[in-house]
Amino acid sequence: MKIGIITMWDTADNYGQILQCYALQHYLRQKGHDAFLIKTVSDVCNHKPLKKRIVSLFRKIFNIRFWSLLVFRYKLTVFDKKYGTVDRGFEKFRSGFIVSTDQVYDINMLEENPPLCDAYITGSDQVWGAVSKVNFLTFVKKRLKYSYAASFGSNPFTREGCLQMREMLSSFDAITVREEKGVSKCKEWNIEASRVVDPTGLLTKEDYLKIAKEPSGNGYVLIYLLGNYTDVNVGKVYRFARCKGLEVKYIASQGRNDNYEKIFPSPTEWLGLIANAKYVFTNSYHCCMFCVYFERKFMFFKLKGIFKGMNDRFETLMKQYSIPHVKEIENIENIIFDYMLISEKVNEDRDKGKQILNIWFN
Repeated sequence: MKIGIITMWDTADNYGQILQCYALQHYLRQKGHDAFLIKTVSDVCNHKPLKKRIVSLFRKIFNIRFWSLLVFRYKLTVFDKKYGTVDRGFEKFRSGFIVSTDQVYDINMLEENPPLCDAYITGSDQVWGAVSKVNFLTFVKKRLKYSYAASFGSNPFTREGCLQMREMLSSFDAITVREEKGVSKCKEWNIEASRVVDPTGLLTKEDYLKIAKEPSGNGYVLIYLLGNYTDVNVGKVYRFARCKGLEVKYIASQGRNDNYEKIFPSPTEWLGLIANAKYVFTNSYHCCMFCVYFERKFMFFKLKGIFKGMNDRFETLMKQYSIPHVKEIENIENIIFDYMLISEKVNEDRDKGKQILNIWFN
């Protein structure tokens, strides 16, 4: 089958985003399908009438979420000024590992003349974090359309937004989501949905090791932090590493600003760094997932403020795979990660995800 995939794809520093994009396509192509990424641009704002956007902006001025996002965007600017244009090799990874359209489509182009496919699929990442005609596949007419592990992320779930999303989801042939919160929300709307493993979970550790680049040196602690608001003491991680005689490799993305030295690996180097780390400290969902795949001990730092709603994916992950919560940095070495049990549950989840995709695209 010819399958068009709609997902987040154009990041320059979000490793999880680009690897989930790669994983879903790679699995489908392994099964013999002509699966490819349809490059798109967001329509979250531009599909609203100008008057409605002005009214919406006026309301946002009195909303703490609006100001928090402004502060976050300022952090991104500060990060860019401090480190300049950092080439992490994302474009090289896309051109080498992801089959995609040459054309970048907006919603008008998709509605008028979309790439012709037998089926379309949206997901994963936070494709449903806002009301988007592109990501809710409203342009798909008389063709199969599915969602695989779609996430609502930090969607504010306004009354108007919920009504729109419910209507758009009613035309899907089948819906799967990544978090339990997504299942519950769909249930509220009388929409049938099931939870499945993130697309990265469709591939195995061995699959990723084939493309991972081995890091130099050994015996290190890995820190990977996104700029999302998080209670984290980086200095404490460094002190822990020194006590254990370990080096620290610190990767930062999306406005993580502090005075510690950082590295900026490519996606394949990022995989290798996780696979070979002694311990991993992160606030990234996908970093946690890859720690599970590579059977590493890790500690995740919960998000706060406007990003607090995204913690549901961590909670789903921990509950689903019986992963222990590491509450204190210095206790990580004493916490038992039963990877025989964890891997068994991951394999069950992987099989479930594969089974659903195989039914859809048989």
